[in-house]
Amino acid sequence: MFLIFTDQQLRMLVKGEVIGDTFPYDSYDEKEILAHINRLFYRINRIHNVLCEAEWDHFGSGYASFVDFFCYRKEDCIVVEEKNGIREIEIKGIILDISRLASVAIMGEDVRYRTIRIETNEEVSSGQGTILDDPTSLVVGAEVEILAIELRKALQEFDFNLIAAKEMSAPLSFKTKIPTIYRNERQYLVLDAIFYWED
Repeated sequence: MFLIFTDQQLRMLVKGEVIGDTFPYDSYDEKEILAHINRLFYRINRIHNVLCEAEWDHFGSGYASFVDFFCYRKEDCIVVEEKNGIREIEIKGIILDISRLASVAIMGEDVRYRTIRIETNEEVSSGQGTILDDPTSLVVGAEVEILAIELRKALQEFDFNLIAAKEMSAPLSFKTKIPTIYRNERQYLVLDAIFYWED
C-alpha cells in the first residue's frame, strides 16, 4: 500500500508523537500500542514452520521509534560449519520493522549469522543487518516470497500498512534534526522521519 504522510505528520513522528486513526494508535497509549505489536508478534509465531524474533528493548541503547522483527522459516536456518565444538549457522529471513508511532511497517530481506557452542547451545556471537540504511533494501526476493505473503496477511489482520520503498526513499522536504545514525541532516529521507534509532 502506498501511503502519503503530510509534512505535519512527519514532523510529529520526528518528535516521537503518535499519529493514527485506527486502534490502538488513535488511543495515543504507548502500552496499548506495544500490546498490539506484541499480539502481532505472537500471530506471526503461529504461522506454520515460522520463527519470529523481536528486538523490544531499543537495541540496548537509546529510543527506537520501531520494534524490529526477524522472521524466518526453520528450513532457512542452515549449518555452514561445525568445527572444534563450534557450530556456524546462516539464517535467511525477513526483517519487519513495526512503527511505535503510526500503524505502518517496512519489510526487507536479511541474512544473519550465529556462532553456537555445541556442548552448551550457548550463542557465542552473531551478526545481523538492517533495512534502514538504504530504502532499496525494502524488497524481498523469490526465495522468501512465500514467507513475505504470510507476513503481509498478518500485517493486514492487525491493520498495519506496509509502506512502499518508493515513498520511503523520497527526500524529506523540510529541515529538522532526526536522531538517526544512518544519514546526516542534508540527506534525510522520509524513511528517517518514521523509523529512527537514537544510539
